[in-house]
Amino acid sequence: MQTDIQEIYQKTILPLPEKEQLKLASLILEKVTKKDEAEKPKRKGDIAKFSGMFDSGDPDSADNEKIDADLARAYLDDYERNK
Repeated sequence: MQTDIQEIYQKTILPLPEKEQLKLASLILEKVTKKDEAEKPKRKGDIAKFSGMFDSGDPDSADNEKIDADLARAYLDDYERNK
């Protein structure tokens, strides 16, 4: 006779202390996650490989103060035009 999952939950898992329930949930999630990861096809062009690899040619392109000044200048120009 096959046992219903709800019956297993009611009789076996619910009586456990919360800490043990969390351990069990963690084990199940770990197993399911590993299975999902193993089944995923590996992509050749994973985007994580390319982060931070853009070279604009401008040595100041990552200078936050310069970027802020450029943005402020652009907003001011737009504001002045729309007066």
